[in-house]
Amino acid sequence: MASKYFKAGAKVFEFLKPKPKVNKTKLDKAKSELAIATQKTKASKAKLNQTLFEIKNKKDLTFKTNKEKTKSNTELKKEKKVEKEKKFKKTMDDNKKVITRIFYAPKNFNKGGRVGLKKGGGSDLGMQSVKHGIDNNPNITAADPKAKFIAKAKNKKSKKKFI
Repeated sequence: MASKYFKAGAKVFEFLKPKPKVNKTKLDKAKSELAIATQKTKASKAKLNQTLFEIKNKKDLTFKTNKEKTKSNTELKKEKKVEKEKKFKKTMDDNKKVITRIFYAPKNFNKGGRVGLKKGGGSDLGMQSVKHGIDNNPNITAADPKAKFIAKAKNKKSKKKFI
Protein backbone atom coordinates (compact mmCIF):
# COMPACT_ATOMS: atom_id res chain seq x y z
CA MET A 1 0.00 0.00 0.00
CA ALA A 2 2.74 2.43 0.94
CA SER A 3 4.43 2.05 -2.41
CA LYS A 4 1.27 3.24 -4.21
CA TYR A 5 1.20 6.46 -2.18
CA PHE A 6 4.91 6.94 -2.62
CA LYS A 7 4.61 6.66 -6.39
CA ALA A 8 1.70 9.11 -6.40
CA GLY A 9 3.68 11.60 -4.28
CA ALA A 10 6.67 11.28 -6.59
CA LYS A 11 4.46 12.12 -9.58
CA VAL A 12 3.09 15.21 -7.84
CA PHE A 13 6.56 16.63 -7.03
CA GLU A 14 8.13 15.62 -10.33
CA PHE A 15 7.76 19.13 -11.75
CA LEU A 16 10.02 20.52 -8.97
CA LYS A 17 13.07 18.56 -10.15
CA PRO A 18 15.47 20.63 -12.28
CA LYS A 19 15.60 19.35 -15.81
CA PRO A 20 18.79 19.42 -17.85
CA LYS A 21 18.83 21.93 -20.69
CA VAL A 22 19.43 20.23 -24.00
CA ASN A 23 20.25 22.42 -27.00
CA LYS A 24 17.98 21.50 -29.90
CA THR A 25 19.11 23.97 -32.54
CA LYS A 26 22.45 25.39 -33.66
CA LEU A 27 21.36 28.81 -32.40
CA ASP A 28 20.72 27.45 -28.89
CA LYS A 29 24.12 25.77 -28.92
CA ALA A 30 25.83 29.00 -30.01
CA LYS A 31 24.03 30.96 -27.25
CA SER A 32 25.16 28.41 -24.67
CA GLU A 33 28.79 28.60 -25.84
CA LEU A 34 28.63 32.41 -25.79
CA ALA A 35 27.33 32.43 -22.21
CA ILE A 36 30.15 30.11 -21.14
CA ALA A 37 32.75 32.26 -22.92
CA THR A 38 31.47 35.48 -21.31
CA GLN A 39 31.57 33.87 -17.88
CA LYS A 40 35.17 32.75 -18.49
CA THR A 41 36.19 36.27 -19.55
CA LYS A 42 34.56 37.76 -16.43
CA ALA A 43 36.51 35.30 -14.26
CA SER A 44 39.82 36.01 -15.98
CA LYS A 45 39.19 39.79 -15.74
CA ALA A 46 38.56 39.51 -12.00
CA LYS A 47 41.71 37.44 -11.62
CA LEU A 48 43.73 40.03 -13.55
CA ASN A 49 42.34 42.88 -11.43
CA GLN A 50 43.25 41.00 -8.24
CA THR A 51 46.81 40.42 -9.48
CA LEU A 52 47.23 44.08 -10.51
CA PHE A 53 45.99 45.22 -7.10
CA GLU A 54 48.48 42.90 -5.33
CA ILE A 55 51.36 44.14 -7.50
CA LYS A 56 50.42 47.78 -6.88
CA ASN A 57 50.24 47.28 -3.09
CA LYS A 58 53.34 45.02 -2.98
CA LYS A 59 51.59 41.96 -1.50
CA ASP A 60 51.98 38.25 -2.15
CA LEU A 61 50.31 37.08 -5.34
CA THR A 62 47.18 35.01 -4.92
CA PHE A 63 47.26 33.58 -8.44
CA LYS A 64 50.86 32.57 -9.15
CA THR A 65 51.94 31.52 -12.63
CA ASN A 66 51.92 27.79 -13.13
CA LYS A 67 54.17 26.57 -15.90
CA GLU A 68 54.12 22.92 -14.81
CA LYS A 69 52.54 20.29 -16.99
CA THR A 70 49.32 19.01 -15.50
CA LYS A 71 49.24 15.25 -15.13
CA SER A 72 46.78 13.18 -17.07
CA ASN A 73 44.46 10.69 -15.42
CA THR A 74 46.62 7.75 -16.49
CA GLU A 75 49.73 9.35 -14.99
CA LEU A 76 47.88 10.01 -11.74
CA LYS A 77 46.64 6.39 -11.67
CA LYS A 78 50.18 5.09 -12.19
CA GLU A 79 51.47 7.22 -9.31
CA LYS A 80 48.67 6.04 -7.02
CA LYS A 81 49.36 2.42 -7.99
CA VAL A 82 53.07 2.77 -7.16
CA GLU A 83 52.18 4.45 -3.85
CA LYS A 84 49.74 1.67 -2.95
CA GLU A 85 52.35 -0.99 -3.73
CA LYS A 86 54.89 0.77 -1.48
CA LYS A 87 52.37 1.02 1.36
CA PHE A 88 51.37 -2.63 0.93
CA LYS A 89 55.00 -3.78 0.98
CA LYS A 90 55.69 -1.67 4.08
CA THR A 91 52.69 -3.08 5.94
CA MET A 92 53.67 -6.63 5.00
CA ASP A 93 57.21 -6.02 6.30
CA ASP A 94 55.78 -4.56 9.51
CA ASN A 95 53.50 -7.58 9.90
CA LYS A 96 56.47 -9.93 9.52
CA LYS A 97 58.24 -8.10 12.34
CA VAL A 98 55.18 -8.27 14.61
CA ILE A 99 54.40 -11.94 14.09
CA THR A 100 57.09 -13.87 15.94
CA ARG A 101 55.60 -17.35 15.81
CA ILE A 102 56.06 -17.69 12.06
CA PHE A 103 59.59 -18.43 10.88
CA TYR A 104 60.52 -16.70 7.62
CA ALA A 105 63.59 -18.45 6.25
CA PRO A 106 66.27 -16.39 4.49
CA LYS A 107 66.83 -16.92 0.76
CA ASN A 108 69.96 -19.05 1.25
CA PHE A 109 68.42 -21.24 3.97
CA ASN A 110 68.87 -24.87 2.92
CA LYS A 111 69.97 -26.69 6.06
CA GLY A 112 68.21 -29.45 7.87
CA GLY A 113 68.57 -31.55 10.97
CA ARG A 114 70.55 -30.34 13.95
CA VAL A 115 72.40 -27.45 12.31
CA GLY A 116 75.94 -26.93 13.53
CA LEU A 117 76.47 -30.41 14.93
CA LYS A 118 78.98 -32.61 13.16
CA LYS A 119 77.36 -35.47 11.24
CA GLY A 120 73.88 -34.53 12.46
CA GLY A 121 74.14 -35.05 16.19
CA GLY A 122 75.64 -36.69 19.24
CA SER A 123 75.54 -40.30 18.12
CA ASP A 124 78.51 -40.24 15.67
CA LEU A 125 77.45 -43.61 14.35
CA GLY A 126 80.45 -43.88 12.03
CA MET A 127 82.89 -43.59 14.93
CA GLN A 128 81.29 -46.25 17.17
CA SER A 129 83.37 -49.06 15.83
CA VAL A 130 86.56 -46.99 16.18
CA LYS A 131 85.71 -45.83 19.74
CA HIS A 132 85.05 -49.36 20.94
CA GLY A 133 88.06 -50.85 19.19
CA ILE A 134 86.32 -53.06 16.65
CA ASP A 135 87.92 -51.50 13.53
CA ASN A 136 89.78 -48.36 12.42
CA ASN A 137 87.30 -47.12 9.76
CA PRO A 138 85.70 -43.77 10.85
CA ASN A 139 82.97 -44.08 8.20
CA ILE A 140 79.69 -45.85 8.84
CA THR A 141 80.12 -49.60 8.51
CA ALA A 142 77.97 -52.63 9.27
CA ALA A 143 79.67 -53.01 12.66
CA ASP A 144 78.79 -49.51 13.87
CA PRO A 145 75.19 -50.10 15.02
CA LYS A 146 76.34 -53.19 16.94
CA ALA A 147 79.62 -51.74 18.26
CA LYS A 148 78.25 -50.47 21.60
CA PHE A 149 76.66 -53.80 22.40
CA ILE A 150 79.76 -55.75 21.40
CA ALA A 151 81.93 -53.49 23.57
CA LYS A 152 79.57 -53.85 26.55
CA ALA A 153 79.54 -57.62 26.18
CA LYS A 154 83.35 -57.68 26.10
CA ASN A 155 83.53 -55.48 29.22
CA LYS A 156 81.12 -57.75 31.11
CA LYS A 157 83.15 -60.83 30.19
CA SER A 158 86.37 -59.18 31.25
CA LYS A 159 84.87 -58.05 34.60
CA LYS A 160 83.55 -61.55 35.32
CA LYS A 161 87.01 -63.04 34.87
CA PHE A 162 88.46 -60.81 37.59
CA ILE A 163 85.84 -61.71 40.15
